[in-house]
Amino acid sequence: MRRLLVFFLALQIMALLLAGCSIPFLGNIFGRSDKTDGNSEMIGLEDIQASNVSIDADDVSGTDGRNLDPGGAYGGVYDARRDNGNWAGDAAGSAFESDYGDGSYHNPDAEVGSGISDVSDGAGSGPYGTGVLSAQSVSGVNYSEPRRPVTVYYQDEDGCLVPMTRWIQPQLGIARAAVSLAIDSPLTREETAYYGVYPVIPEGTRILGIDIRNGTAVIDFSRQLLSYGTAWSERNIVAAIVYTLTEFETVDKVRILINGYPVGVLKYGTDLSEPLGREDLMINTEPVRATSGLQKEKLDVYFMKRANDEFAYAVPVSVAIDSSEADLNPGTLVRLLLETVPGGGVYTEIPEGTYLRGSYVQDGTVFLDFSGEFLDYGGTEREETILKQLAYTLRQCDGIRKIRITVDGRTAELPEGTYISSGLVIPATLNDVMDRG
Repeated sequence: MRRLLVFFLALQIMALLLAGCSIPFLGNIFGRSDKTDGNSEMIGLEDIQASNVSIDADDVSGTDGRNLDPGGAYGGVYDARRDNGNWAGDAAGSAFESDYGDGSYHNPDAEVGSGISDVSDGAGSGPYGTGVLSAQSVSGVNYSEPRRPVTVYYQDEDGCLVPMTRWIQPQLGIARAAVSLAIDSPLTREETAYYGVYPVIPEGTRILGIDIRNGTAVIDFSRQLLSYGTAWSERNIVAAIVYTLTEFETVDKVRILINGYPVGVLKYGTDLSEPLGREDLMINTEPVRATSGLQKEKLDVYFMKRANDEFAYAVPVSVAIDSSEADLNPGTLVRLLLETVPGGGVYTEIPEGTYLRGSYVQDGTVFLDFSGEFLDYGGTEREETILKQLAYTLRQCDGIRKIRITVDGRTAELPEGTYISSGLVIPATLNDVMDRG
């Protein structure tokens, strides 16, 4: 009887094996995939690697280090709220709802290059409802792309704001990443000190949220942003944030919040009650008030500032002018560059006495005709610097791709032989010396 039972048991085991049944921990010995049911397939390690998903720790954690929703970070939806109702962190490929308590939603990833549509009401909302963006809208993001440049504003030991090109990996929230590079920390100081520049935004400051829509970036900081002690520092912090964000084509104005709320007038008089653009701020110079009933506006021109023995940088300097003359055209900008006498360690390499005889724009090229004094210099470095000042100043003009230079109405060869006959190309980057390794 016992032998008969053993025989029947052996027959049952063989039947199970022939049917392709998998044994726990050993898997399917016939090579078929394991399935828990008809719809849910188990994911192996090779499937995760093949998905090419790259997520930083901050993408799935709040700024206080708490893990918000690691599942949602891989394409799900989560609603991250801090104790005060503000959101913290963002998620690569996720739909993010940020509730500020006033019924508005601020999407940290609706930025340049993110590929995420911005939804603030029921019209055009994603499948997850009003105010929540669909993860499907970023399915085409490729994290293996080459690094891309962003412009970040630092300061030197004299407090002069210096635009620097930083090269970072393509990522969701590229504008947020750019501003983050200006926040003081031991790592950032170590990265920048060799170049003679330092972070502007106070140490410990956190970016709680950022939303870009209709040309305005709303950026929310923690209260550490206000940890400064001078009027100059206050102006530099605000200008660095506004100028960094307005380097993106989709941003014209910036509104700064603290812990989700407007802050009004800061302690040294900077008014943050309304969004600010570059036209509202004086950079690397003292504010100028209107006098004699004339309304003053400003334009920026580029001079040079030596940061240390190794590096000198082109820096924007605001020049106050009457509103009737505030046309952002090449002729006006170049005349301001030639006529303004900078101070405070800021200097120009353009020869003294040079003036602009005429200018015009044709097919994306600006033609500049200078007086003979323009060629009164020597030295390759000085020649390169002069061309940088012109190119960076005219870079602000929309549609300008090249600069053609003549002297006294004739084609000229520069003293050090820089070839400009085919036109000087407007650069895409500013002070591009970092992250070049």
